Amino acid sequence: FFSKYGYAIIIKELITTHNWRYYMTKIYKFCSKGALILSLIFMSILVLSAFLITSYVDEMAVQAVKLKFDSPFVGALGIILFCALFGSILYLARKNLSLVKKILLLCVSIWILIVGVILIFWCRTIPAADPYTVYHISQLLAIGDTSVIHPTQSYLSYYPQQIGLVAFFEPLIRLWNLLPIKYEAYHFLKIIYVFLGLLIFYFQYLTVRFLFKSDKAEIIYLCMAGLNFPFLMYTSFIYSEIPSFTAASAGLYYFFKMLVSIKHAKGKSPIGYTMLSLLLLTLSVMLRKNSLILIIAVVLISFLLWLKDHKKYILLFFTISCALCSMSILPATQHIYEVRAGNTLSSGVPAMNYFAMGMQDSGRGCGWYNAFNIITYEETGLNAEKSIEISKNAIAERLDYFRENPDYAVHFYLQKFLGQWTDGSYACRQAIQANFGGRHAFFDAIFEGELGPAFVEYCNALQNILYLGSLFFCIGLLRNRISSKADTLALLVGVITAFGGFLFHMLWEASGRYIFPYGMILVPFAARGLE
Repeated sequence: FFSKYGYAIIIKELITTHNWRYYMTKIYKFCSKGALILSLIFMSILVLSAFLITSYVDEMAVQAVKLKFDSPFVGALGIILFCALFGSILYLARKNLSLVKKILLLCVSIWILIVGVILIFWCRTIPAADPYTVYHISQLLAIGDTSVIHPTQSYLSYYPQQIGLVAFFEPLIRLWNLLPIKYEAYHFLKIIYVFLGLLIFYFQYLTVRFLFKSDKAEIIYLCMAGLNFPFLMYTSFIYSEIPSFTAASAGLYYFFKMLVSIKHAKGKSPIGYTMLSLLLLTLSVMLRKNSLILIIAVVLISFLLWLKDHKKYILLFFTISCALCSMSILPATQHIYEVRAGNTLSSGVPAMNYFAMGMQDSGRGCGWYNAFNIITYEETGLNAEKSIEISKNAIAERLDYFRENPDYAVHFYLQKFLGQWTDGSYACRQAIQANFGGRHAFFDAIFEGELGPAFVEYCNALQNILYLGSLFFCIGLLRNRISSKADTLALLVGVITAFGGFLFHMLWEASGRYIFPYGMILVPFAARGLE
């Protein structure tokens, strides 16, 4: 039928404006409904997994990931306590929700600053491993030493994607060096990170307020943000997570403003929101390359919204510009540094090395870091092509082993999934455990003492309520119980991004820390779901 009639009919139908719009609308509706159903399934899996199992680390030196079954009664009790807390606050505030919301906004803002200062003075964290190397490179560039830009004898030739974080650190360190203070610049960076954490909190609050126009949802969000101790602890982690997510949070807020302005505003140009969102989302990729997963979600959503109404050419402009800018920002930043140094960087450890490593065992867990990626790259003399060939062979060997041992393959990927997505702390203790001595006994107890198990249980309960709220949000969208000026597909951006992160890190190197941004992006939508 298609060979005889179909192609001619399809071509004839598509070249007419009316039918083109009809088919594109059908594609949008199909994708929107499919994304919603997929989100429901994904969030249901996360809720069930986190409710039954907890991933944790009890030895900071080894950092071996362990799994334990949770008591359903304890899990249910945690959910009940959080719901009781939110419900009690809403009940007590019922006569003046607006006033209570303003008081909570002020209190949580002050709370974030207080916890940030406590972490700086009593937790006494320092950058270590990769964070310290990036920080040290930024220090050298800040005093004019460009020798760190080198094709072989440079950390950046292994990980050129870190050049964006270097570009963020360097001007801040230059500013610090102007002051007559002898302390290390990372103390100044920790102060900056606390204020960036405050910006994350504020832009996510603005997102809830703008999308849902609900005092109750805003109050629940404020409570969740203030109780989110992994987020508060990450403000002392001098790496890419906090600055990148700051840019992503602001970029998403202006993305929603752009969409609503295009859809509803009369006579108001969305150009300003479009450019702000484009700039901030691009900056998030510069600071952390894995933010491309969020960019993919945003680009797909904006493109499908353009298909729905193809006369909104600003959506097509945003789609194309966001894709191009996000893909070119790191190469452009690298080129600027290469021109400045009069030297070049190598292409870096190939992605294939990470995919191969993500299929291997490690002392920390299934698919966790075991140095295969960098060892293979070094043994080939930083030759990307040879390194890729070795990694492909390693992947083929691993696939053969999985085929011969299907039970082991299921166990491996189940452990890899659970080890990442059921860690309610998002490895925040491992991230900030390095210190310069004199850490307060309270934090020692949290990291490796008697308070460690209690902290793990608390974070697990918080993650349960986060996933459950996100599931309720998806159910609310499916039943048309959640009203918003933004399209349903756009409201799913958080869950779609989290699902993209799930797919990516099932193939890539595993880590509980990598899941932190996906947990954070769900918070505003979980607050509305809980309401």
